[in-house]
Amino acid sequence: MSASAEFADMSDDSLSDSDSIDRHADVCHCEEVKGNLLLEILKADSSLKSKAKRNEWTWKAQTDVVKWQATPLRAPLLRLPAALAPPALECFTCIRAYCGDLQPPERAMHQDLTEVKCVYTVLMHCHSVAELRDEVYCQLMKQTTSNRSHAPDSCQRAWRLMSILSSYFTCSETLRPFLVEYLSAAAADRRRPCQGTAAVCLANFRKTMRCGGRKNVPSVEEVTAVSAGRSARRQLYRLPGGAERVVNTRCATVVQDIVDDLCELIGVCNPAERAEFSLYCIVAGDSLTMPLAGDEYVLDVTTELQRAQHPFYLIFCRSVWHHPLRTDAPPLYTEVLFNQVAPDYLEGLLLVLPGGGAPAAGVLRDAAVVAALLHRAAGLPDAPHPRDLKFLLPKPLLALKEPRPNKWASWVGNEWPTVRTLSPAAAKSKVLQVLSRWSLFGSSFFAVRRVQGGEWREHVLALNRRGLHLLHPATHDTDAHWPYADLISTRKVRSEDGTLFLDVKCGSLLQQRVTRLQAEQAHEIARLIRQYIALQRDNREGDSRHSPGKVAGNVTPSAAAWNHICKSQSHIGVCNPAERAEFSLYCIVAGDSLTMPLAGDEYVLDVTTELQRAQHPFYLIFCRSVWHHPLRTDAPPLYTEVLFNQ
Repeated sequence: MSASAEFADMSDDSLSDSDSIDRHADVCHCEEVKGNLLLEILKADSSLKSKAKRNEWTWKAQTDVVKWQATPLRAPLLRLPAALAPPALECFTCIRAYCGDLQPPERAMHQDLTEVKCVYTVLMHCHSVAELRDEVYCQLMKQTTSNRSHAPDSCQRAWRLMSILSSYFTCSETLRPFLVEYLSAAAADRRRPCQGTAAVCLANFRKTMRCGGRKNVPSVEEVTAVSAGRSARRQLYRLPGGAERVVNTRCATVVQDIVDDLCELIGVCNPAERAEFSLYCIVAGDSLTMPLAGDEYVLDVTTELQRAQHPFYLIFCRSVWHHPLRTDAPPLYTEVLFNQVAPDYLEGLLLVLPGGGAPAAGVLRDAAVVAALLHRAAGLPDAPHPRDLKFLLPKPLLALKEPRPNKWASWVGNEWPTVRTLSPAAAKSKVLQVLSRWSLFGSSFFAVRRVQGGEWREHVLALNRRGLHLLHPATHDTDAHWPYADLISTRKVRSEDGTLFLDVKCGSLLQQRVTRLQAEQAHEIARLIRQYIALQRDNREGDSRHSPGKVAGNVTPSAAAWNHICKSQSHIGVCNPAERAEFSLYCIVAGDSLTMPLAGDEYVLDVTTELQRAQHPFYLIFCRSVWHHPLRTDAPPLYTEVLFNQ
């Protein structure tokens, strides 16, 4: 994949001289307005002037403070510690250099300030010192207001730099409403040539508030493209079967945006159904594949891999099969699912051979029908030849002594007259319909080992909407089955030698059994279990909304553990859903050395009533179980108290 992928053009001309801060100046006559961005900057500015000069100010002089400036700043725009003044002023120099506003003597002094270095310097300072982010945003608002630069694209480039910054960092709670208002006003004003870029800045900033901002520095190619006004990169995404689609990918595009775009392409509009699709990054030489998180920035992923020169591709596919197959979807929907299911079918993963013998007569007939359909799906007009059967039947069926190959040829030939009239697309749809009746259809398969009878035994773990199934590796007979309702928790454990295990705890809080599975893909197994449980929980809550009087265990749906977790998170100021997912509610039972978080859809009174009835001392504790998002500096004191005590 080339690092110099094309970028889509987006033109955005600089602001005219008539563009001013009238919207903000109109506010200035309201002296009772406290905390206004303009007044805050005026305070910072006035603190640097002598008392005599402060007594002689005029509104024009003060509004000039927040307008474009051709000369260097004498001091930061905001009140900052003295130690932060040099990096703040360096950021303003980089902004002016990036926009082409340096005077000739300054250009001679700063010949090393290339376009890319300017961007990297600003990002580095904002990453290292969070207090500088407000300052840099104010500097960019200043340079995009009433810009009268002799450089023809100065204002244009200031907005483009803002679009990069807004995809990385948010700002303080104090500045946020004013920054959002500034961006919204510019994005809504169609008279401004910069309207399009301002809209991108606003969208990037909102995405950053929701997803946390990008983590990796942009590539040189990305900085160059955005600086030239090409804000969208033409990124290739693969579909099952090898087909490729190009989706314009911007600085702030996250994985969920791509999943939504591709779901729309295949006709999946229901948000609950879209949650069953994922984007995977396949890296050459890496045997483990995990879907990218929905809030990951796509260009963070691709830039890091390109920088390391790792060949890779991004593939979109269905990772969970909870909703039934759709019959009203466009042909591409059928194509995607068919190309995902057919390889598993031909490998024999969907097939059960009871006791190692032939399957039931109904399964054999289905296999003959599917063989004829696969032949037609390839666009072949003539009946399949016996030598073609090895490409049309699952491998385990071909290895059986009975039925013999001539019998299979006869059965498939009998089905051909009813199949030959179908179009290839209709044949693929029919394959999915036939296989959807099989018990292992829609399963994700993993090779695992577990201790049984004092020794490790090989198994195939199948995850589908009905739960976890431990299968015999050859026959796919079910050795153990755990519905999701019986699962209490999962835990990943790594031994001293690096072996990865997954502990699956089943039963009730009083009667529990832990099964340890050795699995290289323990992380993906645990993720799929969580996703299936979440989908089933959402379905139950949907049923409850349609049946307001329905309760479970004499507890209303609002009393689920997840609701209590959300309330606790509100108390400590955690509002981002992705960050909330890092907190859990634990039930600590006296005498029980194993502690696992309660599932989000468990009913709290079910848990407490059962323990009280058995007279087991216990308590419920809320804490952070995952530490992916960085520490927050703008949270209330209770947030700090909780994490400090943990």
